[in-house]
Amino acid sequence: MKLPTLILLIGLLTCEQANAQLILTEQENLTWVNKLKGEKELTDQLNMLRARILADTNVFVRNTGDRIILNKDKPIGLCRPRLMVNGYLIQPNNDTDAKIVKNLTKELTTDQIKHLEVVDAETANALFGTSGRCGVILLTPTNKKSKKALLRYKN
Repeated sequence: MKLPTLILLIGLLTCEQANAQLILTEQENLTWVNKLKGEKELTDQLNMLRARILADTNVFVRNTGDRIILNKDKPIGLCRPRLMVNGYLIQPNNDTDAKIVKNLTKELTTDQIKHLEVVDAETANALFGTSGRCGVILLTPTNKKSKKALLRYKN
């Protein structure tokens, strides 16, 4: 087996493993949001949030031999909670550059975030309408420098 073929095979297997962790439905998202809300330690909450952001921005692909196409077997529209910092949305999407997503996840540490609050469903719906149906996560930065760093990722 030639080296490029081996690298492609390893990449596809890694992609499949990552895709298995993706949250696709509103019910799966609700379960995840409730689990996040149940975590008591900020470190654990931030670890869950970083993993979720990375998983949500993975691209579903299928290798057809000579080209890679979007996987039509799985829905592309994911139910994602809104990620807010001081009233600004900082949520990456599938079009966001992987480097930006990686940098954002590096910012989500206890040095930058002093509090994470999961807004309950009724309040989220009241404040954000249907765009809050997947939940809202409010992040409180530790200081002005942290706030400025996080707001670089606002939409």
